[in-house]
Parts: sequence; C-alpha cells; structure tokens
Amino acid sequence: MGDLTVHPDRRAFPRVRVRIESLVSTPNGPIRGQTLDLSAGGAFVTTTRAVAVGTPVRLTMHRGDARNPLVLDAEVVRVGGTREGRFAGLGLRFVGLSELEATLLQAMLCSAA
Repeated sequence: MGDLTVHPDRRAFPRVRVRIESLVSTPNGPIRGQTLDLSAGGAFVTTTRAVAVGTPVRLTMHRGDARNPLVLDAEVVRVGGTREGRFAGLGLRFVGLSELEATLLQAMLCSAA
C-alpha cells in the first residue's frame, strides 16, 4: 500500500492568481516580468534570468494608470525553472513591510480575489 501521509501546505498566507506587470530590481540590474501569484507574504514573478536564493530585491508592481506602483522589499526564496513543469521565475518573500505597504498589498489581494 502507498504512503497516505497528508502533507499540509507550508504557506502561511493564501495565494491569489494574478497577472501584474512587474519589475524586480536586483543588485545586478532590473528584470522585467509578470507577477503570477501574490499573497500577503510574497509573490512569484516570471523571468528567464536567475537570481541567487537569499538575494535582497525590490518588487515594483503596476496598479493601473491611475495609481502609483506598489514597491516592496523582498528576498529571493526560490528560483523556478521550466524543468519543474512550471513557469521560469522567482519566488519572493516580502520583508520589512510598513503598515501602509501591507494595507496597499491587502487591497490588491482583495481586488484580485
């Protein structure tokens, strides 16, 4: 008989599927991409350029023509590739969010859900 162990989701925050034009600013320059999923704790951004896990970055997500972009500090926690059957890109964990940034992020999540 196979292993019937249930593995709980390790994510602390629920994800929302989105498609947001984004820019990841790295120590080696900016990378354009698209945020495909978003949560209060992080995001996944498509890109063909790899960035080392642990690298501090700044994620800029466009919120429409009538609004300023949301800019959040983050850390690369995962680098995904097409070999895994997924989009190539970066898994980011947000760090040091201010109360205003957390509120604006929550508004984006609510409008996308």
